[in-house]
Amino acid sequence: MKYLALYFSCLLLIGCPTGGSGNVDRNSYPGAGGSVFLPGYVIRINLNPAGLSLDDNLLRQEHFLDLTKIGLQGTAIAEDSVEWFCVLDNNTGLMWEVKSVIGSGSANDADYVYSWFRSNDVDFNGHIVTENGGICIDSSNCDTEKFALVMNEDDWCGYNDWRLPTRLELQSIINYSQALPAIEMTYFPYTQNEYYWTADIDSDDLGSAWMINFLYGNIQGNLTSIPRALRLVRSSE
Repeated sequence: MKYLALYFSCLLLIGCPTGGSGNVDRNSYPGAGGSVFLPGYVIRINLNPAGLSLDDNLLRQEHFLDLTKIGLQGTAIAEDSVEWFCVLDNNTGLMWEVKSVIGSGSANDADYVYSWFRSNDVDFNGHIVTENGGICIDSSNCDTEKFALVMNEDDWCGYNDWRLPTRLELQSIINYSQALPAIEMTYFPYTQNEYYWTADIDSDDLGSAWMINFLYGNIQGNLTSIPRALRLVRSSE
């Protein structure tokens, strides 16, 4: 129920600037300067002396998306291209992995799930993390750390610095004005209505890390041993 508490706490506050749906400082992201409201975020709730007023509904920021499709070699490609492998968010300076169609047999098939693992945190919060505890085509590379290593060895989109995103980074591509899934599918096809791992440890619960559900965009802690989806990111500058 923790994620429900976080969600409703955000609704009762103005903005939730760093953890929930709200104003996010563009300087929080590598390679980006200035301030920007990220797409789909709740930017204000109308409060009056009588309490919470929703007569104006939740005021939402317009979707000023600025995304670029990236080819396998790491260069920008035409907007109408039907095959792309990464997406550059020009607002945040982050480049995102684009998943392959389910059943493709690719290392980044959209249907694969992974246990959360970090070799320097084999035993954190009194809980042993699970190595290779996921379900994917290569059972020897089936946790979050090893999947990133595989993609870096392949120089995915021409780069070898792919990593698991932080909670704030992953939340930046959530579109809270839609659901099932809560993301722009025209740029992020094959996104599952599933929880996606972040790099952040949930220190409140033993052996738990934060994840974001792309069904609706809610945030929740989860045992690292339970396999979940993931999407890698890198800083473009």
